[in-house]
Amino acid sequence: MTFGQFVRNNVLRDKENYAAYWLSSIFTVVVFFVFSADRHHPELSTDPSIKDMMSYAQVAILIFSIGFLALSILAFIKEKRQTYGTLLMMGMSKRQVRRMVFLENLLIGASAVATGVLIGLVFAHLTVMMMARFLHLSEIRYVFPCQAIRDTVIGFLAAFAVVSLFQGRKLTKIPVRELISSRENEGRDMKFHPSLAILGIASLIFGYLLTSFHEIPWIRIFLEQNEILVKNIVPMIIGLVCVGLFLVFREFVFLFLDGIRHRSNRYLQEGNAIWVSGLRDKLKSSVTTMFISTVMLTMAFSSIITCISIIASVRKDITAMNPAAILYMSFEGDHEAEESTELIGQVLRENGVDYQSYRYDILEYGDDEMYANKLLRATDYNHQTGSNLAPADGQAIDISGGKPKTARITATDSDVLDVTGSAAPWLEFHRRNHSYVVSDHTYDSFLSSGKMNIVTVYEYQADDEAYAEEVRSASRILTERIASGYGTPRMFLARIIDMDLQEYEYRLLGYVAFLFSLIFIVASASLLYFRLVNDARENLPQSKNLFRFGLSVPQILKVQKRQMRILFLLPLAFAVLSTFFAMNFMINIEAASTHIFVRAAVILVPLILLELGYFTLLNRRFEWNLRRYLAVE
Repeated sequence: MTFGQFVRNNVLRDKENYAAYWLSSIFTVVVFFVFSADRHHPELSTDPSIKDMMSYAQVAILIFSIGFLALSILAFIKEKRQTYGTLLMMGMSKRQVRRMVFLENLLIGASAVATGVLIGLVFAHLTVMMMARFLHLSEIRYVFPCQAIRDTVIGFLAAFAVVSLFQGRKLTKIPVRELISSRENEGRDMKFHPSLAILGIASLIFGYLLTSFHEIPWIRIFLEQNEILVKNIVPMIIGLVCVGLFLVFREFVFLFLDGIRHRSNRYLQEGNAIWVSGLRDKLKSSVTTMFISTVMLTMAFSSIITCISIIASVRKDITAMNPAAILYMSFEGDHEAEESTELIGQVLRENGVDYQSYRYDILEYGDDEMYANKLLRATDYNHQTGSNLAPADGQAIDISGGKPKTARITATDSDVLDVTGSAAPWLEFHRRNHSYVVSDHTYDSFLSSGKMNIVTVYEYQADDEAYAEEVRSASRILTERIASGYGTPRMFLARIIDMDLQEYEYRLLGYVAFLFSLIFIVASASLLYFRLVNDARENLPQSKNLFRFGLSVPQILKVQKRQMRILFLLPLAFAVLSTFFAMNFMINIEAASTHIFVRAAVILVPLILLELGYFTLLNRRFEWNLRRYLAVE
């Protein structure tokens, strides 16, 4: 038998051990191939945003793949250290062992890349068509992805080769007697430390509390006194939660099991002592795996929920920022206002858009539109919003959004108004700051003083949801024919154009985030699978002894299932908990509404069911192996 045949047989005869590693590698290759196909397609690559986004995604996937491969190969080497130690003791040189590790992983890598590319060829054009739909391209031709195949093969074979060489060298530096003595036990010297336990639970609780920093007075006051902490609130939360999760897995899980062992009356009943004592050792050696799996699942769940929620709320958010379907604002020096507004009405009618128009004036004082004081007549505000505001003369109602920041404002250099309350904002988002509703008499007084600039606003209300294509067509024509924006005395805004742009950007981001989330879920499942496979193999001799001592097969399976359930579901439970606190943070920074919790629940249910289905399949597989090992029908 040649050396190559020996390496091949070593892999093929341990297929179960390599299965999850191989399958997750295939999935990662497919996702990378899809991004590469989108990036290199000649019709899609004309959009710089797609090309840049896919390039960044490819680099991120390669970096993630190197880390994932390093973890996986390290886990395999730890499991097979006695095999490698025996080979070294029998005369195989360190160079041959390194070559063996390299060839084993290159064999797995090459087969994963080949399979991934074949699968990618099937699905790549579907994703290209999906991207074309984002760009509103009606037709897109099929192009064989030669460049995508090149990038995928070179990138992943290089990643497999580099990681394999590094891990092989690391393996051969371990003395032979350590390799053959026994399998490395990660938790052998792990002991309970009260100080680390307190630090872990405090970090986790405080990290979760920080997600509600706006709602908890003492945290809000503390942060307001430290501007640096406010700017770094996200890294603080992530750091505290990660430290807390790791220490909770390391300390409090074992403390809880010790409490069951020493205090529970049921510990010595129904075989509880067997599965609890065995679970304690398994948890010790699984701390890193559970922590990494929890972080990956949290990232995946949070990304999927956030992206879907943002995409679903685009119309609502844009409508809140700009209440009018078409908005034309005329500033001082605009001599084309009458011609432009006539054009707007004409184009809307030609495209079959039913609309209602309204004209009103805004008084502004200040050079910067963001910080200038803006006064709106109560009659105009009530007409547009259907409200019934009636401020007294000399008073103002804040319509900037949120609670009034001051009780009095200096409207001009010498005129002061009392702020008596707040109401829903109406002006376009970028001009909303420092906007107020005043009585008609007060408004006329400021108008006659000549101290404030006049901005004339023309609003066109239309149903751009039911008649989206008609409004979109009219808006595109008007955008091309009306010169507006920076350097011109006018501003033209079409709400549906902003919606299309935002939806396109969010869908593109959501597309990338969704695929990355699937990679994280698959990688997490792969790491847990490898850990459970190792534990199941270690349990086989112990299970046989228990069978000889008189335990029935169902009782042994019950012990195994309880241990597996905790090892698998503990990371999932903490991931779900952390995800809901992440959504709470989104609400506190006003990036989402409370409806995101409903969306989170709806999205998490199928993901959790998918994870539970995966666990059921694993449990049945391990049960079948155990029955076969015990030779019991």
